[in-house]
Amino acid sequence: MPKTSLYCPGKIWPGSIAKIGCCIESIRNHFKKGEIMTIFVKRIGRLFLPVLGISFFFLIAVTLARSDMHTRPDDDLQFLQSASANCLWKITLGDLARKQAASRDVREFGATMATDHERYHRELSRLAGRRGIAFKEEPDRGRKATGEYFSREYGAAFDRDYISLMIDDNQRDLRLYRQEAQKGVDAEIRAFAAAIIKKLEGYVVTAEKILIGLPKPVLK
Repeated sequence: MPKTSLYCPGKIWPGSIAKIGCCIESIRNHFKKGEIMTIFVKRIGRLFLPVLGISFFFLIAVTLARSDMHTRPDDDLQFLQSASANCLWKITLGDLARKQAASRDVREFGATMATDHERYHRELSRLAGRRGIAFKEEPDRGRKATGEYFSREYGAAFDRDYISLMIDDNQRDLRLYRQEAQKGVDAEIRAFAAAIIKKLEGYVVTAEKILIGLPKPVLK
């Protein structure tokens, strides 16, 4: 097929106006044949295909990087730190519940929290020690202030506040342990997290039942 040209097809038009008219007529003929659009599409394709290709591979790289965000070894170590701090927190409040709660159910629940989490913390310390990690023993400022508040509460007021907090804290722990069990890299840490999930679920169910059975606060 002969190569198409956009120049005038050979007609002789007098003067510049004639040349312009010739070109217009030629372009019109080429447009009718679809050649102008074909040339345009080819040029656009040559311009943008490399850009699209680079963008595509960049998007893949970002997606893979994000998918690995929850599977880094650092996340296992962060789990150990968070789980340790949560254990110490529940031990502290559990000890207070044994001494200051009015309800026998709350006292027993507090004792269970303290005893079980002492055991979990020993296992966390063992896992951390084998990986060269030292836990922070001091609670953060928020928990320190909350602990001081509970240390001054007694009786029915303590019961409702403590059990309500334990529902929230154990639900938060459930999310933490489930994520580690599903996405952790270290097999030993992942197995530890998976083994505790059922216990945490039981704590939530028990605490919710206790809360329902507690006397309702009297509005003054």
